[in-house]
Amino acid sequence: MIFAAAERNQQFGDNYFRARKMEQDTNKPVPVKATPPPPPVVYDESEKGDEDELNRKSEMPFLDHLEELRRRIIWCLGVLFVGICAGFYLNSQYDMLQVLVEPVSPYLRNGKLMIIKPTEGFMIALKLSFGFGLIVTSPVLIYQIWAFIAPALLKKERRLVFPLLFASIFMFVLGAVMAFYITLPLGMAFFSKFQFASTEFMLTASSYLDMAMKMILATGLVFELPIAIMLLARLGIISPRFLREKRRHAIVAIFLLSMVVTPPDPGSMVLVAVPMVFLYELSVWIAYVVARKKEKS
Repeated sequence: MIFAAAERNQQFGDNYFRARKMEQDTNKPVPVKATPPPPPVVYDESEKGDEDELNRKSEMPFLDHLEELRRRIIWCLGVLFVGICAGFYLNSQYDMLQVLVEPVSPYLRNGKLMIIKPTEGFMIALKLSFGFGLIVTSPVLIYQIWAFIAPALLKKERRLVFPLLFASIFMFVLGAVMAFYITLPLGMAFFSKFQFASTEFMLTASSYLDMAMKMILATGLVFELPIAIMLLARLGIISPRFLREKRRHAIVAIFLLSMVVTPPDPGSMVLVAVPMVFLYELSVWIAYVVARKKEKS
């Protein structure tokens, strides 16, 4: 019996120590395998300040674009309204129409235009005020348009559009000045010769203003030809070879367009057609330069 009791005590002790050992093993914290640190990010020096990627990541939602457009339009309309009001005030203090009449005053009776309708003077004042306000506020309007579309352009596109914008303004102003000081007086001299013994040449203010504005706008747009050719060549739509092959057709089209833009006077037609032919040759050279640049790049 004594040996049996001792054997039971030994088994009990072994079971006790085994249980304690298992309890310690279960309470022992499980070792966590350490994750290696992420590899260091290597930045490319050429990507620093990449505004194009930044613009893509910060694209605005559609409703935000509409809100931005609404804000720009309100700014444009407000500035244009202030310019029109300033033009209306200046027109009431000074004779702004006299500036437009000056080139053709030798062909008018007493150097003055006629008003044959009660509301004609008021409508002319509104047209002059609107034109004055549009010209004076055009830098602000152009800036608002540019500020809206610039974020959507890539950096290389902005480098292309910005110089072309100023070049197009310069060419339009150059064409408008040529029409005002050369084409318009020649056209008026041509039309004033077609009189009869029973008629007298008297020009109304509305008809002259409409004729002058159409001629100035048309000639200014024609002088945009090199800018348009440059854009088309940049986009790959036309090539210098195509322009050289179609030179004869282009010259015929230029003279036909000059007949439409100018009065039916051979002198004024030639005065407009010759600069347009020069502009076409300039456009061929510009297209050649653009094509060479694209081939090198």
